[in-house]
Amino acid sequence: MELAAEAYVVIEKLKATLSDEITNKGVIQKALEEMRGFIANKNEEQRNNKEFKEWAEGCLHSLYCVEDTVESFALDIARQNKKWSFLMNHSQVLKNFMACKLTKKMERIPSDIKRVINKNHKGTGEQSACSSGTTTYMGNQNGGEAEDGDIENHNGEDSAKVRLISPNAQCSYPTIPERDELVLEVDRKPQRCISDMSLTLDHEKQANLMSTKKPRRCISDKSLWLDRETQARLMHTNSYDDKELEMFGIKEEVNDLVERLTTTADDGRAPIVQIAGKMGSGKTTLARAVYRNRKIRDHFENGCAWVTISEEFNKSDVLQNLLKQVGDSKDSADLTTNELETRLLECLKGKKYLIVLDDVQNDQMWEGLRSVFLDSQNGSTLLLITTSVSPMWYVSLPNCIHKVIKLSEEYSWNLFMKKAGWDTWEDGKEHQDLKQRVLKVCCGLPLNTVLFGSMLSTEGDTNRFDYLQKILHRNWKTKDIVSVSYTNLPDHLKLCVLYLVLFPKEYDIPVRRLFRLWLSEGFVNPKPDKFPEDVVQENFDDLVKRSLIQISKFRSDGSPRRCRLLGVLHDYLLPKAQNIRLFHVHCSTCSTEDSFPLNVRRLVEHASSKNIYSDASRFEHLRSYLSFNFQRKDTPAKEVGILLSRVITKGFGLLRVLDLEGVYKPSLPENLGDLFHLRYLGLRWTFLDALPSSVGDLPYLETLDVKHTNINNLPTSMWKSKKLRHLNLSHIRLDMPKHSDTDSLPTLLTLWGLFVDDESLVKNGLDRLSNLREAGITFCLSNCDHLLNWISKLTSLQSLRLRSINDVGHPSHFGKNPLYLSSLSSLSHLNLLGKLPNLPENLPQGLKVVTLSLSKLTEDPMPILGKLEHLNVLRLLADSYMEKEMVCPQGGFKELRVLKLWKLKNLEKWNVEEAAMEKLIEINIRCCNKLMSIPERLSNKRSLRELIITNMPEEFKQNVNKLTEHWDLILTFKDYDFTPLPWEHADHTSDESHTNE
Repeated sequence: MELAAEAYVVIEKLKATLSDEITNKGVIQKALEEMRGFIANKNEEQRNNKEFKEWAEGCLHSLYCVEDTVESFALDIARQNKKWSFLMNHSQVLKNFMACKLTKKMERIPSDIKRVINKNHKGTGEQSACSSGTTTYMGNQNGGEAEDGDIENHNGEDSAKVRLISPNAQCSYPTIPERDELVLEVDRKPQRCISDMSLTLDHEKQANLMSTKKPRRCISDKSLWLDRETQARLMHTNSYDDKELEMFGIKEEVNDLVERLTTTADDGRAPIVQIAGKMGSGKTTLARAVYRNRKIRDHFENGCAWVTISEEFNKSDVLQNLLKQVGDSKDSADLTTNELETRLLECLKGKKYLIVLDDVQNDQMWEGLRSVFLDSQNGSTLLLITTSVSPMWYVSLPNCIHKVIKLSEEYSWNLFMKKAGWDTWEDGKEHQDLKQRVLKVCCGLPLNTVLFGSMLSTEGDTNRFDYLQKILHRNWKTKDIVSVSYTNLPDHLKLCVLYLVLFPKEYDIPVRRLFRLWLSEGFVNPKPDKFPEDVVQENFDDLVKRSLIQISKFRSDGSPRRCRLLGVLHDYLLPKAQNIRLFHVHCSTCSTEDSFPLNVRRLVEHASSKNIYSDASRFEHLRSYLSFNFQRKDTPAKEVGILLSRVITKGFGLLRVLDLEGVYKPSLPENLGDLFHLRYLGLRWTFLDALPSSVGDLPYLETLDVKHTNINNLPTSMWKSKKLRHLNLSHIRLDMPKHSDTDSLPTLLTLWGLFVDDESLVKNGLDRLSNLREAGITFCLSNCDHLLNWISKLTSLQSLRLRSINDVGHPSHFGKNPLYLSSLSSLSHLNLLGKLPNLPENLPQGLKVVTLSLSKLTEDPMPILGKLEHLNVLRLLADSYMEKEMVCPQGGFKELRVLKLWKLKNLEKWNVEEAAMEKLIEINIRCCNKLMSIPERLSNKRSLRELIITNMPEEFKQNVNKLTEHWDLILTFKDYDFTPLPWEHADHTSDESHTNE
């Protein structure tokens, strides 16, 4: 249950935040573990019991109370340290005083947790912990008066108790004694009573403000709108290769649909095609494979748009989303539905788009939209994805309905075996009976088959068969398979997968972004002797293996680049995330403050906020703020600044995550550094011009991402950060302090987008960064020896990009001495731009991806590169090799999948020797104008699937056409007008005399 998962995370935060010396956190941890264990031991029927649900609500409140108390205390300690730094640093009395106050405060928590547990043990005969009017924290067990600042009971109860408003009474979370009682007495007098305003608050008004009946989320799985640059572009990058299509048995269906969608009627009308099928039948998988097909992209010259809709149909939202995706830049926020429809018709008139409407569920939805797409002047093609077939779909040529067929038993069984991790299956009667029962459960539906098989893959080899026999005793339905796939997860993975629901439905999530968010949210189960990033990778791999996360985009080396949560899983998990109030989504229908619940913990923006943040108390416990409100690129997003300023001004500073990736120039307050708990600051693609200087004061900041911004410097105080792990820059030179008594950025693992010049301190500066795993550096140096010497000592480095430029920004040199990289045994990705004296002989054997640009090598690099046994991707780009002939040696390139040869202007002959490149899948040749043909020996490469030829001479095209006439591969010819890069016009002789030589 997700409540147990939340308990797990709170326990881990408790361990990380508090020290054993000053608190009795072990007692609290034990109580939480008891609660967690009690929840875990309940079966599904018991969990659906009304009394259990009420009891669980009380547990949730206790959990959040513990979390809020601990983190609020840490926040106040930090503020006192900042305000009274001298006293706090030199007075042990004050330190002991603060520690004592927290200890006494924490002593009350275990008894309250046990009270909640005991209420459930006593059954229905006693009033539920959550159904009573109050929940109390017990004071010091030896008796005693209320602590300074505790809220007194004004109804004659024991003064050692604190009254909490119960969930069923009025509030979303219990009111706990927090910051007011944790402030040093030298700062202000303690408050011992509730303010008059709180006491005189009208009960009806209080109920309206605090009721849990208020929607926790303003949309369920409502259309979550993204702009053209995110939604349509990312949808085009889905990675479904031929093997996967064959595995699902849909390759022929894809080809058929592509043919239908690219065919127009005799009267010029574009078709309307409907894909219909049951939940889990693979409708969206089929549609995505069609959407990314190369023929589709070539045919629909104006582009493609994809909109996911649901039962809460809003025509205006659909039309606005489509307008964004077809390139309409005008502001449409205040237009009526009729005006939006007129504008969309104007945009589509005479153009060819493919428009996909996903999850059209009823007649009303279609009737509301058909007027746009049945216009005779609209040359766009419509693809509908539905769960039903109805006569209302206006079926006449060239329109058609494509019913998704079930998987054949052969496909279904092979897919099940693959996902379960079995290579063979015995032929005995018992096994054959079991096989038929499996096929009955899978029902020919890809979702059932994939999830059912993946569920078994996590069992050990010896237990898998017994486990299969055990679970086949029940009558399975699709929703049961989805449910068990989730409930079988360990607690530490449940919140990880629930977290994906806060992203828009069908959204392609950058894996890099997801990993760092999980880390910052505290969802990582720490393991001894392992980096948290490695644990996150394990968690992700586990969820992928279980098929709960789908990889939607792979990098060329086969590693995941983007992922998503399947729509069916999104629908199933959304209520569970709501049950524990994991987050609140603000959308276009949430126009007033009344649409917000009290005490939001994670706020997800999908629409302009405007004036809804006037009551900052609603965000007192805010932990995360993520925005997908991609406004017009000429309108800075000011609302986030208003929210943050009010939260900070009110003294609320529990925010851990501030993710504004893609939001145009968000306003950030100057006192951002007061957000003591902030772990994640994501500003990628915001085009922000500057950072508040106080960012350097964030003591727990782990991720700072300012890639693709206009920020050109960071505060020097950043170098003092003890927790920063990932720093993504946008060509920024860092001013490192020359004298420092401590190691700078000791935990830094990622340093990407750094610019180094002669004013940068490398020796006794950057070279103090010794734990880097990823480094992306552009340098303009008169002597790069110190830099390259530092790089050669980064033994943990996994990814390295080095770019040498001169003082006008043109590619330059790596110096006279050869690169020394052999000590980088963990290096898997290498990208070098600039002239090399030669290619190093002893390259790290673990390299998987190598990219060379403007290296100007005069010796054939293939004999050296061919020895790299793990090399998957090789890119030889502009002027990386300057000679006429290139030979891939015999037996070399054993693992190479992708080869790119671009702008090798002198290359005339390319030869591949026997048994070389046996696993090659894709060849991409561009602007190699003297190359006459490709090697004939490539015809023997059965793995070769695609050959992409761009801007090559006609003679080359004819030779390749003739040579590949009988090859089984996709041959694509392209011709583009490339804008020359600045240095391609320049006289390169100027580089030869540069001091960087």
